[in-house]
Amino acid sequence: MRRIRYLSLIAMLLCSIAALGQFNPTNPAEPGVAPRKLMLKASPADGGSVYGAGRYVPETSVGLRVSAATGYVFEKWTDEKGEIVSSAASFNFKKGDKDEVLVAHFRFNPGAPSEPQEPSLIQYFRLTLAAEKGGSVSGGGKYQAGQRVSLSASCESGYVFVNWTNNAGDTVSLNRSFTYVTTPANETLTAHFVFDPSAPSEPSDPILRHRVKVSTVDGGTVTAGASRLLEGESCTIQATPNSGYRFKGWFVCDTLYTSLSQFSYKMGKKDIHFVAKFEFDPANPSEPQMPENNKYAFYMMTIIGKPGDTLDIPLYLTSLDTLCDMSFQITFPERLRPEMNELYLNEAAQGYSVSCTEVGDTCYIFSLIGGRIKAGNTELMRFKIPVPADYKTGMSERTKINQVSVIEKDGANITASTRNGRIAIYKRGDTNGDNVVNVTDVMNLVTFVLKEKTEVFINEVSDMNDDDTFNVTDAMGVVEIVLE
Repeated sequence: MRRIRYLSLIAMLLCSIAALGQFNPTNPAEPGVAPRKLMLKASPADGGSVYGAGRYVPETSVGLRVSAATGYVFEKWTDEKGEIVSSAASFNFKKGDKDEVLVAHFRFNPGAPSEPQEPSLIQYFRLTLAAEKGGSVSGGGKYQAGQRVSLSASCESGYVFVNWTNNAGDTVSLNRSFTYVTTPANETLTAHFVFDPSAPSEPSDPILRHRVKVSTVDGGTVTAGASRLLEGESCTIQATPNSGYRFKGWFVCDTLYTSLSQFSYKMGKKDIHFVAKFEFDPANPSEPQMPENNKYAFYMMTIIGKPGDTLDIPLYLTSLDTLCDMSFQITFPERLRPEMNELYLNEAAQGYSVSCTEVGDTCYIFSLIGGRIKAGNTELMRFKIPVPADYKTGMSERTKINQVSVIEKDGANITASTRNGRIAIYKRGDTNGDNVVNVTDVMNLVTFVLKEKTEVFINEVSDMNDDDTFNVTDAMGVVEIVLE
């Protein structure tokens, strides 16, 4: 009886649209709305910097902010007509459905400089690190008193770490890596190791295995994912500058290997020693983060699919200047692993040598070295992700971007802002996304074909015959699923 009732209702709905022919909407409701430009300007141009420009889907809340140059103060935001939008230096702007331009106005006010502190009043003290036989240390340098500094010790094969001691021989820490608060005096900390032949790191394969060594003198800490690797194996190598220092690059035999602070290294046929070099630059401390770090943004969008699909997942880059080497980490949802042998690099990013290191079941570190990409908005790369036929439907999961490191054309190494994406998987025919395919989905599709407003309509699972149009044939396809 219920089957007959469904058939009667569906028949009436289909008759109402049979004469309409095919309908191919060009501007459906979310998802699928095309992003529009938001351009930001500073007036005068040297009055300060503005952050938040890009392409955004209408109705998106966009965080905008300014950074006034020395001798200037921020006054207001206005639109193209000169009307005041906000008087706050940082505010959330609701994106409209057209391209828009906002102007940040600054006023020259030399009596209120942005950095009133006199450099001569800042005093730095030397923190020297030493290592006994059996290991190496990183993190020393020149610092102000009371500063929190990251220190790290690495053990050689056959040795284990004991402790850190100060000038007086007192134990400072029992951890190989820890945060130390500096004192108003020059000081030396020593890392102690002990020989332990019963626990060598890799005693076997003396010919095929080679050593990876990382070290530095001052300015930051260094780590490597492994100390010995088989030929062809990879590990992640990372350098982290302490506050007041800037990373310059990784060097091998005094020759620059890469300017990326983090990269993936594939072991060759012999031992290798990477030396990280940092530059003392107190005018550009890493904490707090400088506004320039928001000149670049890596972001992903919401991608919708159904079990059995192979999804194209793009990674976008917005840059205000030319970029050289770069590295970043992406974590994909569980069971949605990208096909690395089908990784696509956009033609705008050609010239890069791409390497990938898997650091978890669905977490990968990507390094792009040797190329150059111009300022602008572009799709950087694209991943293909097969969705298992038994994947759980009716939910969306995040694709997360972090640990971004980019190199500017002048060699400066900074980070970038990120916006995570999502992957949403729905059942075929679930036009309204409630994870149930029933007569309501048929009615929702009919309403959409009749050009009437629907609260939710998911294009990707509603095109039942995959012809990129929505018509009575698709409604019949949903009916078949309901009757099953």
